[in-house]
Amino acid sequence: MRLLLSVLLFFGSLLATSAHADSFRAQSNHFILDSDVNLDAEPILRDLEAFRLAVLTDLSLNIDETVEPLRINIIDDLDVFQSVTPGGITAAIYRQSAAGNDIIVGYSSEPGHLLSRALEPQWLRLVLRHEVVHHILETHYPRKLPIWLSEGLSEYYSTYERAPNGQVTFGRALPEQEPLNESEPWLPMRPVIENMAKYPDFRLFETETPAKAQRIYYGQSWALAHFIMDQPEGLASIHRFVDGWSPEADSEESFEAAFGLGYDPLVDQIKIDIVRRGGKLRTQAAIPSPDIQIITRDRTQRDILDNHLRLMLTHGRLDSVTHERMIERAQEALEPKDNASDINLARSVRAWRLGRWDLADDFADRILEQQPNDAKALKLKAKIAYGRVSEWQSDPVLWDAAEKAVIKGLAVMPEDPELHLFRVAVSLPTSNRLSEEARASLDWLQREETHLRLPHTAMMMIPALIYEDRFDQADQVLDNATRWMEQSGDIWVIRRLRGNVAAERSVTD
Repeated sequence: MRLLLSVLLFFGSLLATSAHADSFRAQSNHFILDSDVNLDAEPILRDLEAFRLAVLTDLSLNIDETVEPLRINIIDDLDVFQSVTPGGITAAIYRQSAAGNDIIVGYSSEPGHLLSRALEPQWLRLVLRHEVVHHILETHYPRKLPIWLSEGLSEYYSTYERAPNGQVTFGRALPEQEPLNESEPWLPMRPVIENMAKYPDFRLFETETPAKAQRIYYGQSWALAHFIMDQPEGLASIHRFVDGWSPEADSEESFEAAFGLGYDPLVDQIKIDIVRRGGKLRTQAAIPSPDIQIITRDRTQRDILDNHLRLMLTHGRLDSVTHERMIERAQEALEPKDNASDINLARSVRAWRLGRWDLADDFADRILEQQPNDAKALKLKAKIAYGRVSEWQSDPVLWDAAEKAVIKGLAVMPEDPELHLFRVAVSLPTSNRLSEEARASLDWLQREETHLRLPHTAMMMIPALIYEDRFDQADQVLDNATRWMEQSGDIWVIRRLRGNVAAERSVTD
């Protein structure tokens, strides 16, 4: 830990890079492309802008023109890329953090390398579309979607085509995944569907290597999503399944109630409709070409180094290998940029992830000294303050400080679900009833149902719901949290909270 802290404090030592001198930044309405290698950025960004509009329209989601641009990073440095990926066969990844959202694509000039295709326009277009769908699903849906559905829809939409007249077609066959056919064995449909919040452990599939099992999983997810989207009420049935899935019951019953097929008949039907017949093509009415302005500029070597450092700090794994790699790559001593908000935010995020509250505060304060209303820094201050409360729950001074930090954040971001959750949580010790402001946040969360996206965070609402005698709503939150369980420790927490709800309900009754 001490060694990592020296890296956080001495950012004059930055990562070495093999990036080309002709790297650039290009920006359109909703995307920023930082590339270490020379690409023709304009057709890439124009495709993504039109694609984003088509997918949002098809899913009947809000087309928000004020959202922060999604950053796309093409990294010509395998050490940096491997440090921010979860392992396995990964050529690109979508990452969310308090510092913003990134698509990270790896590139290698080594012939035959997995990442050597990153500059091929057709391959890159498919990969970026896939990750953009992940971004859309993560930022526009009020509930967390199952893994197979998220991956399946990302694959399904990535092959869209747009005619010169603006007409859009969805549902073409996916060329990049493991070919599916009727004769070769598939992965059992039960683990494909029932791993709702985590990917299956591909090492457990004895009939295939982990690498091939992973590719087949993506192919089956695509085929399953394609099959469902081909049905008359595809999206509606998906939501029925997500809302009706219960960990206490056989999920095949919930699946059959939503889609009308059990797992075994489902496989047979998918093999016929999607694999043999190719699935349906859906044509959407013409969508006007979005008005796009693209601005491109060259990046300096310092810009490249800073971006690599930002990615490793923000998204890099908190393991010894990543820590050592960060230190080993420190070859140049460059003066730190005190006013660089991106780097300071990344430093703050890294320190926050490590529970280094004072260090995280220091970096966030550097941003706020220059930009007092910086939304990300204010939100991170609230998360840092809540982290202190979680660690030292008996200190009333920390509770007061956390409440003030949340109020500042909400003044700038009144629609942020996490800040509303924090507002509810940090107000509890002050009285036996919620303050008017905290009750308004609780009502907002219940009305918007945004708390379903982060169930482990949503459990912060349970004490507040108990104080308000909203026991049925508390049960609903815990049911939702149970269905998306990601940590084994959550089981104990949920059981304890259920006991608290039951005990308080019995007193009231």
